[in-house]
Amino acid sequence: MVAHPDIYQQILRDGHAVGNHTHNHLNGWKTATDKYISNIREAAQYIRSNLFRPPYGRISPFQIRELKKDYRIIMWDVLSGDFDTEITGEACVQNVVFKLQPGSIVVFHDSEKAWDRMSYALPRILEHCKRQGWEVRAIV
Repeated sequence: MVAHPDIYQQILRDGHAVGNHTHNHLNGWKTATDKYISNIREAAQYIRSNLFRPPYGRISPFQIRELKKDYRIIMWDVLSGDFDTEITGEACVQNVVFKLQPGSIVVFHDSEKAWDRMSYALPRILEHCKRQGWEVRAIV
């Protein structure tokens, strides 16, 4: 699904970044490099960015070498766990707050599966960051 052009432009106007994440959320460890790169190029038809975040945080050295020609690879250091249906929204908050530090890149998901936990945790995490005096930027 492609984001509505007005929403996409609003994200950029608000100072957030947009990055490529493959077209089909491929796991780099389980995908041949040529297929992986092709899938990223397919997504690039809709996403104008030199940023790339590998799904699952999994990418091979061969894929890194190829992607570094055109992309800045962005890895995360804090996984909220919002995708885990066995935990609560409060557990997501604690997962993040425990590991969060200035400069952290936190992964939240905008999927139906993660919605209950993400919609509970994200506002609380943003408030925590605000109390710390930290600036928050999104990479969508």
